[in-house]
Formats: sequence, structure tokens, C-alpha cells
Amino acid sequence: MSRVRTAPAIQAGAVPTDVIWAFRDRLHRVGEHRLWQGTADKGTTPVLYVDYVRYPARRVAWVLHHGTTPVGLIKADCGTPLCVHGPHLTDERSRQADQVRYAATIHGITLAGPCANGAHDLADYGYARTDGDVGCRGCDNARRRTTRHDHEGASTA
Repeated sequence: MSRVRTAPAIQAGAVPTDVIWAFRDRLHRVGEHRLWQGTADKGTTPVLYVDYVRYPARRVAWVLHHGTTPVGLIKADCGTPLCVHGPHLTDERSRQADQVRYAATIHGITLAGPCANGAHDLADYGYARTDGDVGCRGCDNARRRTTRHDHEGASTA
């Protein structure tokens, strides 16, 4: 039986002091990046263990830098593996806001209102393709899930 526990969701302003110190001890400054020198699940997901509790390092970095609770998956937008520098991190909300700005700035498109199928709000799921057309990430994901299940069912039948 493993003694390691998963930490409860880290809330803004509620990062334990011992976690902050342990987090900072595992950083290596390389130029503008803060590279994770601690444990990494599957070699790509920085994690921190303090008193047998597992903390996702990027989530800790997000809360310490932004002071808010992240939404969804946190990624390093700089393209540097294992970077946990707060300004380089994005969550689902910030990536969608970037999509909305990109569509307005580059293509002159306002991502708002329902998607073509009427299933999702483009402000939350929309994006502009390179050709200037609008796509819906929610519909794309639903289509992918349906296709994957169809292929799985066909191969086992």
C-alpha cells in the first residue's frame, strides 16, 4: 500500500509554506526559464512530493504567480520542457482568451455566440483557422470521441 497521497486542489492563497520552500528548492534558473529539477511523472509532468503528498508543480507555480486557481490543464507556453516559470504557464482560460484575441486581431473575427451546430459558445470553444474560417473545439472534440469509439467498435467486432 502506497503512503503517497494526492493533494487536495491548491487554492489561491492557500499554498502551504513547506510546499513553497520545497518548490523553490527544485528550480534551476536558465535565462528567462525556471526548469524543474525535481520528479517528473512520465518524464514530462513536474510533480512535487512533500510529506508523502503529491503536488503538481505547474499548479503550484500558477497559484504562486497568478494568485488564482487555474482552469484545466496547465502548459508551459514557452516550449521549454519542464519549465515552471509562472509567466510562461497557460491554463484553459488563458489559452481561449488568446484564441479570441488572435481571431479579432489577425482575421477581424469576433468569437461570440453559438457555433455552427449551436452546441457551444464560440467565446468558450471557438478558434480561427489559418484560412480565416471559424472552428469549434467543443464540436471537434465530440467528433473525435465519436470517431475513436467507432474505430474501436469496428476492430473488436
